[in-house]
Amino acid sequence: MDVNKRTIQTYNKIASNYCKATRVSKFIEWEKEYIRKLIFYISISKPLILDVGCGDGRHCKIIEEENDGKAIGIDLSKSMLEEAKKYYPKGKFQLMDMRRLNFDNNYFDGIWISGCIYHIPKSEINVLVKEFKRVLKNNGVISLNFKLGTGEGLEENPKSYPGSPRYFAYYSKNEMVKIFNKFGFEELESTNFPEKIFDDKIQQMWFRLKKK
Repeated sequence: MDVNKRTIQTYNKIASNYCKATRVSKFIEWEKEYIRKLIFYISISKPLILDVGCGDGRHCKIIEEENDGKAIGIDLSKSMLEEAKKYYPKGKFQLMDMRRLNFDNNYFDGIWISGCIYHIPKSEINVLVKEFKRVLKNNGVISLNFKLGTGEGLEENPKSYPGSPRYFAYYSKNEMVKIFNKFGFEELESTNFPEKIFDDKIQQMWFRLKKK
C-alpha cells in the first residue's frame, strides 16, 4: 500500500484519541506564540492563512479568534476534519491533499504547517514546496515545524502514538533552508521547541516568499 494512504488510514482510526493527546496546554501555548509570530511577519490586517494538516482545527481557531486573521484548514483525514468541525464549528475546513491544492495562484497571505510536512516522502518535498509557492502571495510568509534527524520510512510504532503506523521523514535545519531557498523563500527566524515532543526534537521555522 502507498505509504501516504497508510498514514491517512491510521489517522482516520486514531483521530479522536490523537487530538486529545496533543491538545494539551503547554503545546498550545507554544503554538499560540508561533502563530502570533506568523501574523506579525505578515503585518497586514485580517490576513488569510492556509492551515495545512489542520487536525482538530485548534490552529484555525487561534488564527481567527486571537490574531484577527482568517483561516482555511485542510487535511487528508476525514476523521480529523470531523474532529475539527466539532472543536471549532465556525471554522472552514476542506478535505484536500497538500501536494495538490485546490486554490488559485497568489491566494493566501500566509501558510501554517504543523505536524504534517514530515509525513511526505522526501522525493515529493519539492512538489510540495512548489505548490505552497504557487498559492502564496508575493511577500507571503510560511511557518512550519518538522522533526530533526535523518532518514525516512514507514514506522510501525512511532513514538508519538505507538501501534499507529505512519510515514516519517526527518530533516536538518540546513536541509530545510536549502529546500525553501531553492523556491525563492528566505529564512526569517528559526527556533527549537522548548522541549522534545514525544521524544522527538522539533524545529519551528518562518520563511518569506520573494517571487521574481
